[in-house]
Amino acid sequence: MGASFGRGGATTSLQDLQNADCIIIEGSNMAECHPVGFQWVMEAKARGAKVIHIDPRFTRTSAHADTFVPIRSGTDIVFLGAIINHVLSNDLWFEDYVKAYTNASWIISEDFQDTEDLDGLFSGFDDEKRSYETKSWQYAGQEGGGDSGEKTDRSRDSEQGHQLGSGGAALHTHKVQKDETLQHPRCVFQILKRHFSRYTPEMVEEVCGISPDVFAEVADAWASNSGRDRTTALVYSVGWTQRGTGVQYIRTGSILQLLLGNMGRPGGGILALRGHASIQGSTDIPTLYNLLPGYLAMPHVAEHSTLQSYVDEIKGVNQKGFWGNADAYIVSLLKSYFGDKATAENDFCFDYLPRINADHGTYSQVMDMIEGGKIFGYFLLGQNPAVGSANGRAQRLGLANLDWLVVRDLVLIESATFWQNAP
Repeated sequence: MGASFGRGGATTSLQDLQNADCIIIEGSNMAECHPVGFQWVMEAKARGAKVIHIDPRFTRTSAHADTFVPIRSGTDIVFLGAIINHVLSNDLWFEDYVKAYTNASWIISEDFQDTEDLDGLFSGFDDEKRSYETKSWQYAGQEGGGDSGEKTDRSRDSEQGHQLGSGGAALHTHKVQKDETLQHPRCVFQILKRHFSRYTPEMVEEVCGISPDVFAEVADAWASNSGRDRTTALVYSVGWTQRGTGVQYIRTGSILQLLLGNMGRPGGGILALRGHASIQGSTDIPTLYNLLPGYLAMPHVAEHSTLQSYVDEIKGVNQKGFWGNADAYIVSLLKSYFGDKATAENDFCFDYLPRINADHGTYSQVMDMIEGGKIFGYFLLGQNPAVGSANGRAQRLGLANLDWLVVRDLVLIESATFWQNAP
């Protein structure tokens, strides 16, 4: 499988923006916050590319754009959904690409029910837990792949689900039922058409505050600059990711870029810009508690007693793509750590790796710092939570409650000085 609707966004090189025929910048003041990357937007514009900036604020990015589209804060999901509806309703999607490189033809379990069937909820919602059981969401023939209660609870406790962002969950794709004509009522493509039909230009005007003619201009530019010979790039930043519905924004952008054939092609893709200069480098190192270098998942104490059990969770026998080589990736990492001491006989020293068993993510830690008694010191590497994370007040309250704080950064940032001048 090349790509799937519903996955998170994929990234591409900022320099590759110069090859785009159209650049959509949404939720980002790229000109001021990412000036080095913005040079490639200007290169593309000089070459004739159309630049569109969609944002609640008029900024320097807006001033350089061909079209500025003011949008009500928090309504991007309606705007993107309406463009998807426009693309599907007018047969503007890149048919050859969609059939070959996405899961549009894959058939979903007959137990799945969409929001119009259940008064705004998808099937599997648990009122008591306020969360979804995803068994009914699986592909037909793969219904056993839903979350069990134990695994769902454990994944929530350790954020283990986030680890699969690198290679995706292993899936035996040869067993999935498909309809290459895309006519089956339960194939992904038809479910998309039904779900996004609710998003109309009239809804965009009412919810987003964007007039039908401006919406039509953006939708036409996005679609006409995509396809076999042209590509459009989507750029987003913390204006999306810091929202409670940010994941939905990014997934919807991914669906749109896949429909138009803009993923994995020169000048296309989805570019996720970070909120602070050294975040990406710190992520790559990585400083994230649940990832190893190369975006390999951190082993879990309850499930990965051996190297083989670890590798089996990352890749499947019939999985396509480079992550089918996950065993080589982890062995290379272990050899780089332990050198000649890492051999096949001792599982390449896999036992020496630390394990995770709980959620040590940013927000759970912030709450622990505010409540006190659990976290007393903090190393801050490549992040600026005092102003760069959601709920800056909570971040500063948590930092202020520490006994000591070490900030390692390129410049003197707000998280290093908040104790002097924060409210």
